[in-house]
Amino acid sequence: MERIGALPKDIKQKNDSEILRSLADLEVFTVQDIANRTKISRLTITRALERFMEKGIVVQSGKGSSTSLGGKKPQEYTLNHSRYAITIAPSKGKTLCSLMSFDGKELDSEEFSLSGITYQQFIDASIRCIRSLLEKNDIGPDSFYGILLCSGGIIDGKEGNIRISSIPQWGKDLNVVADIRNRLGSDVRILIENVSRVCSSMLRFNNEIQGKRAALMYADLGVSITLMEDGRLYDTSNNLNGEMGHMCLEPSDEEVCVCGARGCFEVLISQKRIRSLLSKMPAQKRKELLADLDDQDDIRIHILEKEKQGDRDFEEIIDHLAKYIGLAFRNVCLTVDPDMFIMQGVFSHASDRFFDKVKKVMRENKYLEDINIDIRKENRELSDMLKKGGMNIILSNVLED
Repeated sequence: MERIGALPKDIKQKNDSEILRSLADLEVFTVQDIANRTKISRLTITRALERFMEKGIVVQSGKGSSTSLGGKKPQEYTLNHSRYAITIAPSKGKTLCSLMSFDGKELDSEEFSLSGITYQQFIDASIRCIRSLLEKNDIGPDSFYGILLCSGGIIDGKEGNIRISSIPQWGKDLNVVADIRNRLGSDVRILIENVSRVCSSMLRFNNEIQGKRAALMYADLGVSITLMEDGRLYDTSNNLNGEMGHMCLEPSDEEVCVCGARGCFEVLISQKRIRSLLSKMPAQKRKELLADLDDQDDIRIHILEKEKQGDRDFEEIIDHLAKYIGLAFRNVCLTVDPDMFIMQGVFSHASDRFFDKVKKVMRENKYLEDINIDIRKENRELSDMLKKGGMNIILSNVLED
């Protein structure tokens, strides 16, 4: 069968993405600055910047310095600091509502507790924060792009609903986008996405993963593994990309996961399971080991940091965590064969020695004995990842509008 070449639309999207990637650390830039970084032609870059300006992503900021030969001063551009969006995302038991400008800066934020909250209370609190942020900062409809809402569970972004919420009492088939739009007006853009996919999108324009297949594991209250290729998330028919934290690794395990199954990866490496393992230690020994643990800290991070410092008192727990991460990664390798694993959240704190244990478990499968296993760590705070990932999703959506 004859292979069909890339369509003009595909080439344009690839160039647009590469140009946006090149702007990640530039406050001010010229066409030549982008050309130097991307090797894309100046004409293609100029046309892309014209589209970006039409869509409100980029603005002109004046003229730069002339060349050493006294040539014409180049036009300078910046990402638009006068166009805004709001991201709404869970963070440490609360919901954080952040007003962001298109140049990636947070202008203002408000938060509300998630503890015991009903779905309707969540909608009410979100509406209250959105209105407050827009009014306090005098943001009008011409400069406001819209809202990205992040939530746990099975999210159908195209339909704008939560098919199954990770908060059990919320239930199923929640029409979030419609419920917010009915209160704010039909002309408001509202996007909804799964938290793990938003964290993964933090790397949407990262040069290191372009042209590669990456599996991103995020661990906090839950555990997710999300697949990306060439910086883009896989879109799947059942919206399950990101839910590999619910793969079954121990069918005989007694604990039932929030997904309703037993033996889930998420349960086996949870804080609850680690505290259960610690409870089997002699009380005095356990007290000594946890003496400097803050009640607000994740006990897994505490143990991983101790191990990194050379402490071997938690060796059995370290082996437990490495075993199940190794088994999960083995399944991912045998299924999609990624070029790399990227650790976000809790296990980005782990040592290279810990990941040597993970790789050893993976290589117990003979098919993986000689495999090159590239594991990288990205240890930003959840709130930072959600803001960065949220803005990347918004910018990608603006390009496709």
